[in-house]
Amino acid sequence: MSTVELTVQATISLVLLVDPFMRGIFFRLLTENEPERRREYVGRIMATIGVTLGVAALVGKELLDLVGINLGAFGFAGGLVLGLMGFEMLLGGEPSRAQGGAPAHEVPEPKSAEDSIVVPYAIPFMAGPGAITAVITIASAGSGWSGPIAALIAVGITVALIPVGHLFLANRVNLSPQRAALMTRFGGLFVATIGIQLMLGGIKTYFGIG
Repeated sequence: MSTVELTVQATISLVLLVDPFMRGIFFRLLTENEPERRREYVGRIMATIGVTLGVAALVGKELLDLVGINLGAFGFAGGLVLGLMGFEMLLGGEPSRAQGGAPAHEVPEPKSAEDSIVVPYAIPFMAGPGAITAVITIASAGSGWSGPIAALIAVGITVALIPVGHLFLANRVNLSPQRAALMTRFGGLFVATIGIQLMLGGIKTYFGIG
């Protein structure tokens, strides 16, 4: 798989898992008492998610090598997790359990968003275990630095889309639960397909198939 193909797949997966668009609706509710601080909060969210997923992209592969985990085996396992998450989204019409599941539709109402904008909103509400696993899996795929580069580009694009969803679309788009579920199912199909492809790539890597 070329770096370009890997980057496209990584970006699609990460955008669908982190979901910077529909999660912006929850952000609007979370900050409804502090609209003047929304830009500040979005900056914190971007920094938190960028650092978390960026470190996973850079260190994940080396960490696997350090503990002696075969990259092909991890690629298969990570692809399997991603595939299962996709099927969960496809069949359930809501984020997978690794990304919050049903509770992801409910945002607590703290006195101030200051208390929860980094944890639990940025992590794990947006950059949850599923997104981190996806980044490490993508970074472990490909040859040389093609995997980490693809993962880093995907992280950069996803983080850059957060202001679009949180500051622009959230104030202009009101999705019904039915339409939100339909979009989640459609996204789940993409995530499941990419997960299966990563599984097949992991098998090829493990057995040294050209």
